Amino acid sequence: MLRMAILGFFFLLAVSGVGAATEFYVSPEGSDVDPGTRDRPFATIARARDALREAKQKTSESFTVYLRGGRYHLAQTLVLGMADSAPDGHTITYRAAPSEQPVLESGVRLGGWKKLRRPPKNLPEVARGHVWVTDIPRELRLFRTLYDGDKRLPRASRGFSPTADWKGQKGYPVVNENYDVLRELTFPKGALKSWPNLNNVEVAIRPHNAWVMNILALESVDEQASMAMTTIPGTYALHRLCGLKPGEISAWVENVLEALDSPGEWVVDTLENKVYLWPTAEEPGDNIMAPCLRELIRVEGAVDVQGPVDQPVRGLVFQGLTFSRADRGFWTKDDAGIQHDWEMVDKGDALLRFRGAEQCTVKDCRFVHSGGSAVRLDLHCQNIRVDGNEIGDLGGGGILLIGYGPGTKDVNRKNTIVNNHIYEIGRLYWHSHAIVVWQSGENRIADNYIHHCPRKAVCFSGVRPGFFWSGRKNRRECSRTIRRHEIGDAGANWKEILPFLHTRNNVLEHNEVHHVLQMLGDGAAINVSGAGLGNVIRRNYVHDIENPHVASCIRTDDAQNGTLIEENIVVRSRAGGITPKWENHFVNNFLVDVGPGGDAIHTSGKWGPFGKSRIEKNVFINTGERKRFWGGFRSPDVGKLAECRINNNVYFLLQSDSEKETMGIDFLAALQKGGHDKQSHYGDPLFVDWRNGDFRFRDDSPARKMGIKPLDLSNVGLTKGFPERFRKSGN
Repeated sequence: MLRMAILGFFFLLAVSGVGAATEFYVSPEGSDVDPGTRDRPFATIARARDALREAKQKTSESFTVYLRGGRYHLAQTLVLGMADSAPDGHTITYRAAPSEQPVLESGVRLGGWKKLRRPPKNLPEVARGHVWVTDIPRELRLFRTLYDGDKRLPRASRGFSPTADWKGQKGYPVVNENYDVLRELTFPKGALKSWPNLNNVEVAIRPHNAWVMNILALESVDEQASMAMTTIPGTYALHRLCGLKPGEISAWVENVLEALDSPGEWVVDTLENKVYLWPTAEEPGDNIMAPCLRELIRVEGAVDVQGPVDQPVRGLVFQGLTFSRADRGFWTKDDAGIQHDWEMVDKGDALLRFRGAEQCTVKDCRFVHSGGSAVRLDLHCQNIRVDGNEIGDLGGGGILLIGYGPGTKDVNRKNTIVNNHIYEIGRLYWHSHAIVVWQSGENRIADNYIHHCPRKAVCFSGVRPGFFWSGRKNRRECSRTIRRHEIGDAGANWKEILPFLHTRNNVLEHNEVHHVLQMLGDGAAINVSGAGLGNVIRRNYVHDIENPHVASCIRTDDAQNGTLIEENIVVRSRAGGITPKWENHFVNNFLVDVGPGGDAIHTSGKWGPFGKSRIEKNVFINTGERKRFWGGFRSPDVGKLAECRINNNVYFLLQSDSEKETMGIDFLAALQKGGHDKQSHYGDPLFVDWRNGDFRFRDDSPARKMGIKPLDLSNVGLTKGFPERFRKSGN
């Protein structure tokens, strides 16, 4: 009672005078019984939040909470709800004090380390004498990441290949609902065991295809039959990866002592309440931290998931803060996934999460050294601006815009994602993307710099028609997201479900992307699939895509219509340039130095209809290694391309000798004989200096005479407004 009286007295001091205090201060060295002034700051952000609730009762103004430099340990997720909205027409800002660097994290320090004197017999011989052990602190449960300072330490793992081969199967049942078959994992003798702490053990696996990574907990292991069961189904059958070469592996068992064989590795055992670590130094330092949270701050309105209307939190601003050291997420039996389970819908696995929010801003913040994703805009999110942030070294994705599943509730839209530096994400879930837009529309994504990622830079996605089939209604991937109480009898016909696909009218422009698609195959640096109409991809610069096992740099994939891909530059790509499927338009793009692993433009004859697709005013420059510009058909038989409008393009083979030159000329001649590309031209487009990024045309350029626009890279990527202190990070 005395403490509460003192606290109330100091708060009255803070708000006495004319109106209430409109700014508060927080410091790791402060005290929550102080009034939250500059000289006597609070100790916790939660206390500042509560003070704001009281202050708002006295005045309707904008408020600011200044966070002094230092580390703020969050033992519980800070939830900002309806009571924490800004007054109408105003903002509430949580920001760094001038010239200071506050860091929000959830790491719990592990101490009391002792050298393991009597190592268990299953510990590898190479690790004996190097492993230390300590008790799991009382405030922790099973954690999946561990940190030495800001460095995420690798969990002990050992690779193997499943023994079951996919043998041309789809990898999942199309109609029947026996998804237990997706839990079956076969393994070589000795790869898996029925460990006493099996509930702590997980398997990371690339199931039979090239575009997904699952991390699944084990439920049982039959060592005699070499068959394990995971607790939940995989996205696809847990078979050996298609095309796996001898000696390669596609699965890893994690968190077992038998795999602890290198410095930096660790194992947590909740059965024995122990953490085992082979430190990188002679002994563990004093900064070994295990995270206790998966999300640090959640902005959450009054969300009615099944109903038609949500009440959003409004007017919150986060500026100049660093978010770090949270745990990665894990899948549960009730999850609902987006396409290929790349992300789960409505999931608490990001450092900063909006769930029912409008008119909020995230500016000049850092999201680094953590196990999950950076920023999520879940379900109802509108007019939220994510601007000028650094996002890197994460186990999950970058910025996720994930609305409601197909239905009439279209409330994730009109957000702005600009001027962010995103790099080295997806360190744990390799299929993670830098930016995901799923069931979210009318957004502008611009001026971002994205590089060194295992999967795509930007994904626009929805739900493909096949998932509306009744036989798939319990499938985690996409089917569970469908709001069947809103769509009535809409079935698998694309036009029938189109009104319920909300990833539409997005604009992706002026982004620079390079060195993505580094770990997994298929897909593209920028990929659109199963989304709605009206998406525009323009004036982006995609370069140095080195993986030849992906489709291309920009792709419209299955069940995708109405996309305009315009005035983009693709340079130095082994993956190829553009892949068109269905009816979309490709206008005034420059695809330069493309090959030898791909074609400047690659089509697939089985996908369509192409309808009235326009492929016009593009410049195609191949390396000459493949002696062709277009793939997916045999010239002059263009197959479904006969349905397209193809004209006014320029073709040129970069490494020309007489044979290749003739091949290039003959290629265009064959197209023209078939009635296509009648005004197109074979020859050097005469850029000023494309190798150094100058894509203007010389005065005598044939492309200029054909009305093709020169493209300017000066307005692509991060702007001058990007924070200077972030510029050297991740380069």
